[in-house]
Amino acid sequence: MELINKHILAFGAISFLLASVSLSANSADKNKSIEKVKKAATPKVQINSYDWEGKIPESRLVVLKNPYGSIRSRNHSGEKIFMHATYQEIGKYPVRPEFKIEQKEGRLLIEVVYLENVHDKKGKLRGRTDVSILFPDTVSIYAETDSGLIKIDKSASHVEAVSKSGDIKLTTTGLFAARTDSGEIALRLRGIKQMGHSSAKSKSGLIKADVFSDMDIHLTGETAGKITLNRKQQSKLNFQQGNNQSLVKLISDDGDIKVKIISPPELIQSVKPSNVHAVDVDLRNLPKAKLWKPGDPVFDRDDKRDNSKNKSRKKS
Repeated sequence: MELINKHILAFGAISFLLASVSLSANSADKNKSIEKVKKAATPKVQINSYDWEGKIPESRLVVLKNPYGSIRSRNHSGEKIFMHATYQEIGKYPVRPEFKIEQKEGRLLIEVVYLENVHDKKGKLRGRTDVSILFPDTVSIYAETDSGLIKIDKSASHVEAVSKSGDIKLTTTGLFAARTDSGEIALRLRGIKQMGHSSAKSKSGLIKADVFSDMDIHLTGETAGKITLNRKQQSKLNFQQGNNQSLVKLISDDGDIKVKIISPPELIQSVKPSNVHAVDVDLRNLPKAKLWKPGDPVFDRDDKRDNSKNKSRKKS
């Protein structure tokens, strides 16, 4: 009887071991299947770049349109304009952009153009382009996207930024006009170098502004949404500081407006407007126009770049 029990126990142990192996195998097969599904769901992507450099146009105005991607800009000390674009070719049937660059009526016109539909029949992206551009602070820019981010940083240029649903982030001491339908507008106001009118407008998007506490400004705002100043709700916005020579309007149909007065970083003072004899610039007269995955923006790189096999450079 004892021998029989030993056989039964041994048989049970073997059965348990075989079941464990079977479960492990099934689990491994399941994981492999999940990985295959993930790989199948992630489209192939090839990343390339395009570089261009050219002269500053006579009007000192750059018009840059990039509907399917982001636009980033900042100033540099040279007397040339440099553009770097990173474009993605996505999926089985990718599309590649064309870069139309010309000087017309004294302006530099740069447009990223796709000759085919950028989305496939399922609505997935087949291509995307992200553009970075550098120029001196005496050059103004008109930047336009459909849904991409517009970011103007460390700048003293006059700026007009237009996006349908993309966010707009501005840090400039130039005059500005920012417009978006549903994107968010974020302003960092550290002084405006020239007297004139600046504005930020949205339909439903949030508008928020950080204002340096030593800045000369007259800031007004109106919306059907909420208005807060230093986190305190306001019935209307009419904030005045210093000599009130920088006029800024924040306007939204029904998006919220949030304003914070902040202290400037140590050893940094706000830029003061030039004297009343300066020529005002009206930007309304400018032309209208997580883990990374394919279709996400490719961030700008250092201006000091080497020549890779997937890179093209043009001069003008």
